[in-house]
Amino acid sequence: MAESVSQPSAQPAQAALPITSDGIQQAKDIHFTFTAPPSYFLPSLESTNPATFDLTTTNFGLISQPYSSDSSLDRRHNDDPPPTNWQRFAHHISTLDEHAPTDTSYHILYLARHGQGYHNLAEGYYGTQPWDCYWAQLDGDPESSITWADAHLSKLGEQQAGEQSRFWKTQLAEARMPVPCSWFVSPMERACRTAQITFEGLAREGKVYGEWKPIVKELLRETNGVHTCDRRSRRSVIAERYPEYQIEEGFSEEDELWDPVFRETEEAHTYRAASLLDDVLGQVRGKGEKGKYISFTAHGGMINAILRAVGHRQFQVKVGSAIAVLVKAEAREGKRAHQDFEKGKTKPDCVGDPLKTGLPGYDGFKDYVDKVEASVKDG
Repeated sequence: MAESVSQPSAQPAQAALPITSDGIQQAKDIHFTFTAPPSYFLPSLESTNPATFDLTTTNFGLISQPYSSDSSLDRRHNDDPPPTNWQRFAHHISTLDEHAPTDTSYHILYLARHGQGYHNLAEGYYGTQPWDCYWAQLDGDPESSITWADAHLSKLGEQQAGEQSRFWKTQLAEARMPVPCSWFVSPMERACRTAQITFEGLAREGKVYGEWKPIVKELLRETNGVHTCDRRSRRSVIAERYPEYQIEEGFSEEDELWDPVFRETEEAHTYRAASLLDDVLGQVRGKGEKGKYISFTAHGGMINAILRAVGHRQFQVKVGSAIAVLVKAEAREGKRAHQDFEKGKTKPDCVGDPLKTGLPGYDGFKDYVDKVEASVKDG
C-alpha cells in the first residue's frame, strides 16, 4: 500500500539542523538517509520482470491506486474533469511533503538509461567474456574506424531516444505526468546525447519547467575503470558538443578518475551514488517543484547503484528505457562519512582466443554494424 499521509513514517534527525525562514532545515554540510517507499511504481514489486517491463504501456510504471489524499484533491477540482492517476499521485506526494518533519522530503527520480551505443553492439558481437577480457580495453575496432571509447549512440540508440521524447510528450499531454524540473546528466557522450534528443524538443515547445539547462555531473558516470567506453571525453569537448549544458564546478579538463587497471567495486559505486544524491538533493531541496521531480540520464550500472543507495530492489533498466522511483530523504548534519574501498578487480583472463570471437555470418565487426544499422528503420 502507498505511504499514509496521516501517519508519516518520519524518524527524528540524528542531529538537528538550523531552520531557515522558509521552514527548511539547512546546513552547510549535510547528507541524507534514503528509503524507497514501495508499491508506487511497478519496478518496486518483485512480481515485475525487468526483461518485459515497458514504461510506454504502463503509464511510466505508476501503479493505479487510491490515496488517502484523494478527497482533498477532488474538492479542489470539483468542476474539472476527473484527475489522472499522475495528478492524484503528484497531489499525494505534495501532501506527504506538507505533513513531513522539516528534515524530511520526498523526491521522484526519473532514471533514464542511454540509448544503444557502439559499445553495446561490440559486446553483443564479440560476447561478454571476450569483451570483458580483451575488446573493452581497446578504443575501438582495429579493422575499421568504429570506436567505442566514450561510446556514441548507434543509429538505434538515437531512435530509442527519439521514441522516449515522443513518449514524454504524450505523457505530459494525456497523463498529465509532472515534467522533470531539474536535469542531471552523466558526462559520457551516449548519456549527453540521449538527454539532448529526449528533452531538447520538449524545451523548445515550452513544455518544461523554467530553463532547460542540464547539469553534467562527474559522479553520475557509469561503473568506472578498465573499459574505455567508460572513459569520458575532455571537458572542452563536452562543452563544445553541448553548449546548452552546464558543467558542474570543479570538473577537470582530463578524465582524472578513470583507471585503466582496476574496475570500480559495487560497494564503491553505491557510495558514489549516495554521495551524488547528497549533492543533488542538497542543492534542490526546499525549492518546490524544482526539488521534487528530478531527471537523471545515465547508465545501467549507475541506475543500479542509485537503487542500492536508496534501498530499492535491483531492477535492470533496458537500454533506451527508464523508470521512476519515489525516494524519501531525511537530512543529517555533516558530510557523509568517508569510506575507503579496496581496489576493484582487474580484467578477467580470456577463455580462448578473443581474436577468434564474433558472431558467425559476418565479415568482421564493421560488417555486423553495417547490417544491423541497415535494418533499423528511419523515423
